Amino acid sequence: MNASSPDSPAVAGTPSAAAPDSPHPASGMHKSARWDHVLSLLAQERRLSVSEVAADLGISESTVRRDFVEMERAQLARRTHGGIVAVDVAYSLAASPRSTDQDGADRERVAAAAATLVTPGQIIGVNGGRSTTSTARRIVARPDLDSKDGVPGLTVVCAALNIALETVLRPSVRTVVLGGVAEPYSFELTGPLATATMRDLWLDMMFVGTVGLDVHAGLTCNSDAEAGVTRTMIGHARRVVGLATADKVGHRALAGICPVSALTDLVIAGPVPEELRAHLQETSVRLHEV
Repeated sequence: MNASSPDSPAVAGTPSAAAPDSPHPASGMHKSARWDHVLSLLAQERRLSVSEVAADLGISESTVRRDFVEMERAQLARRTHGGIVAVDVAYSLAASPRSTDQDGADRERVAAAAATLVTPGQIIGVNGGRSTTSTARRIVARPDLDSKDGVPGLTVVCAALNIALETVLRPSVRTVVLGGVAEPYSFELTGPLATATMRDLWLDMMFVGTVGLDVHAGLTCNSDAEAGVTRTMIGHARRVVGLATADKVGHRALAGICPVSALTDLVIAGPVPEELRAHLQETSVRLHEV
């Protein structure tokens, strides 16, 4: 990872920041895509065997066993003899439309890098979206987030229901959910109640997913209601970390979330245009390339 500031955390050297495993020649699926597929099946069947997943994906049983071990470690499933069973969690994202394998690989690289920026004991916020969901999932799976003397290892303020469903499973993580009206596609909570709740909360770090990232338009999304809640969260955070993949750069969606200068950090996968790079330097935004 390259960063525009010497004090930026060195993501590339950490185990969690390792690049996603290369696609299996038979299936062409990266680990993130495999997990999405397996969780989707698990939501429907509640129980899966190693052999049936291996046959379905066209990969080796040893690869499936490794995935199952990691899924159990992340508390997304429970292993049994020869397979896994679902835990009490709603697999919302697994049931939603899939992105391409490359999109998933880039998103997981961003998530792995972003997760290393968090310090145990902090209060973090996340808006809705695939990048923030992947990031939250990686953060709460960190083994160093132990509760001590009744103090949570981490507090996560969630603006999206699906993210809250994942974080609440972790005994060492305190989950705070904003009130409001749930949007049907993003699962984000919006409206005056969500904004009013957030006004009484303060964050050490806010992770912001975006639909578009443009030097002039800033970070944008498809809903002005979602943008309003995210802006309030940004205003109550000491550090604001934007999450993006290269396909977001240059795109403008309907509603503005914040200018690029409102960020303290930007974690991005893929090539960074010179115009954006120069703007980040001018506005003192730390750039983390992954």
